[in-house]
Amino acid sequence: MDPRTEDITDKQRIRELQNHYSYSIDSSKYDNLDAIFTPNATYNFVTGSTDNIEALKTTIRDALSPLTASQHINGNQWSEIEGDFAKAGCYFTVHMYKEGLADGEHFEMGGRYDDELVRAADGWRFSKRTITILWSDGNPKVRWQDQ
Repeated sequence: MDPRTEDITDKQRIRELQNHYSYSIDSSKYDNLDAIFTPNATYNFVTGSTDNIEALKTTIRDALSPLTASQHINGNQWSEIEGDFAKAGCYFTVHMYKEGLADGEHFEMGGRYDDELVRAADGWRFSKRTITILWSDGNPKVRWQDQ
């Protein structure tokens, strides 16, 4: 395969992986994350970090399961590939909805994912994902019940 064609194909596969992550967590298909992350992936998020897939799945499940619905939308995706390693990322907006809250049922955040990936035998996987929140709006009690 022509190196430029391979690079384009890899970039598309990384975009699809980023989107599959969002689909999986919004659909409560947390076991899909086993094929998206390496077993010892580092996941840095708003409230802390994890260093293995089981802790990562628990963290995401605990954050999203109290919600009635969530919708992660990715955009402006980028990647730099060097052999079997890549640095990538994208901007995101996440809408969160929790039915029945008196102060408002909607909360949204925008931010950036910064990713490190490795090429595995079955395709690209995240070895590290860092979430940076850049803004938020709405009722924070939708996402953080103790506020």
